[in-house]
Amino acid sequence: MDIIPAVPAPEFKGIRIWANSKPLSIKDLKGKVVLLDCWTYTCIFCLRTIPVMERLQKKYSRYGFQVIQAHSTEYEFASDIQNIHKALSRYNVNNIPVAFDTNNKTWEAYGNMYWPKHVLIDHNGFIRYEHAGYGAIEEFENAVAELLEEAARKPTEDMDTGIMTDEIFDTYGMHFHGIAPEICVGYSRLKRFGNNQKMRPDEPNIVIDPGSYIENLVYLRGKWIWEREGVKFCLGGKEINPAVIIKYNSAKRIHGIIGTSDGKTGRMEVKMDGNYLTKEQLGKDVKLRDGVSFVDIEWSFMHNLIKTEKPEIHEIQIIPRSDNFIFYTFAFG
Repeated sequence: MDIIPAVPAPEFKGIRIWANSKPLSIKDLKGKVVLLDCWTYTCIFCLRTIPVMERLQKKYSRYGFQVIQAHSTEYEFASDIQNIHKALSRYNVNNIPVAFDTNNKTWEAYGNMYWPKHVLIDHNGFIRYEHAGYGAIEEFENAVAELLEEAARKPTEDMDTGIMTDEIFDTYGMHFHGIAPEICVGYSRLKRFGNNQKMRPDEPNIVIDPGSYIENLVYLRGKWIWEREGVKFCLGGKEINPAVIIKYNSAKRIHGIIGTSDGKTGRMEVKMDGNYLTKEQLGKDVKLRDGVSFVDIEWSFMHNLIKTEKPEIHEIQIIPRSDNFIFYTFAFG
């Protein structure tokens, strides 16, 4: 973590509800060393941080240490309280207080610009350290132990060493040098698709598949509306196999942030290099039936689509099979 000049920690703001705890405040927490984890369930780096936060909480809570997870909003659907509850259940976040910062007021009060961000607050209520982005436990533990010692609660445990294991790491994979980048397809972030024609925002576009693809560019095929946060499939096009397509340069895990426009269950198919997936390639959220690999989309989150044992290069096609399909982002592990 990065040491910073000590300043009073801002009070939590705009919290709609709390999970796993009664409502808390910075004032209530004075006397404890607090690690504020500003996260969102749509960020792959935030998901990889969950096991680290759980380990720190379990290891140091008896010394007066407390992790607080303030869940903020990157996509509009992630402000929905039921979606956040579903995410907490999926990722087994049940032992750490979670503040539902659905309008990002606490996120803004702490000067955030990205996810995740971690803020370490001493027992007197002053911010002492900050950390941006994903980090292994060794990037937090020395600072936590230092502030606990200042509070006359010196831990006796040895520092953790070695690589942590967790289902989240197995499902979503880890970052590595040369991995394909995360690509958001809404017009608030994406400048262009790989297709030859120019897309018009917020209206239907008939998009022609060029048939060959530049690595790490997203292509569309069929009829789509380009929205601020993603692309929404439209009925009425002549293409029988509309698709969101990417040829990625290197990854072992492929994920898609995917949802539906009406809150009802949707369906999509997944192909790799023109073929449906084999049993060995299925991600956690993909089913295989009668040779077809597909996903039933029950809520908006980061679906784990494909897994391979080593970094590989492949072409992926996401094929909508319901008219309520929305695609937001590719992420890789």
